[in-house]
Amino acid sequence: MKNLLFLIGLFISLFLNAQSINELEYKNGFKSLKLNTHISSLKYNLQLIRYNEDYSTFKYVDGYDTSYKSITLKKKILMSDLAELYPVGFNTEWLVSWGYIELLNPKMKMKKRFWVEKNQEIKVPVIKKLSEYPLDKTLLNLFEYPINSIYLTFDNLTNTLKSISLNLDEELSIGYLNLLGFRLKKLYNKFSEIIGPTTESYKPTPDCEKFKNKSCLFFEENSLDGKILWKSINVVLSITQKANVKSGRDGMGKLIVNKVVSFQDRTYFKSIKNSGF
Repeated sequence: MKNLLFLIGLFISLFLNAQSINELEYKNGFKSLKLNTHISSLKYNLQLIRYNEDYSTFKYVDGYDTSYKSITLKKKILMSDLAELYPVGFNTEWLVSWGYIELLNPKMKMKKRFWVEKNQEIKVPVIKKLSEYPLDKTLLNLFEYPINSIYLTFDNLTNTLKSISLNLDEELSIGYLNLLGFRLKKLYNKFSEIIGPTTESYKPTPDCEKFKNKSCLFFEENSLDGKILWKSINVVLSITQKANVKSGRDGMGKLIVNKVVSFQDRTYFKSIKNSGF
């Protein structure tokens, strides 16, 4: 009887501590950022990066608010210069501000496409920083890896969060070239300890899983241009990595590693995949 109870207790313990893809479903995002959250809860921390008919992507930034004012142009001005004077958000791309100002002023008079004509009144955005909505610093770390920036994509129809992308880009010395596979494996292992191995058919071999301090073919093949996926019922987690060698002005080569960890709503993942982008 004692042996039976011991075995039952052991089974329960193993079950509770087992790796499970269901953990990805339970987390439903990254830390406090949850998929399908309404845009209103983050509206002061979103800097517009790009948009199309279906989705809008924002950079997660310190809080700010946007109001509008009317100005009268006393002389003609290049649209690019106007966009830099009145950005949509802090440090935003001027091309985004260009499109936004055009959206605010559908009847704005232009000369030779790139010049805004003088003696007209136009509406421009005014940015005010909000100290009560600071960037959450706890979101800037993934395990022991620093996160450079966070990008959030919302569905324009429902205004709900569909993708959370964590930028982990690195600039390394050439000496790291032979370590890229192992470094990718270390990040992969952090996730696999919680949710198990990739759910795709191509995955690390049992020996690769066993020897944690060594790389293997799976990670070497994904180290220069690869993607690793986990798929639960409603969430897709991906690690993408691309690496290139670039020459610096001093003649020394640099290893540029573009690494992104993304949490995506599975319906969104399918729609993007089928769109051909």
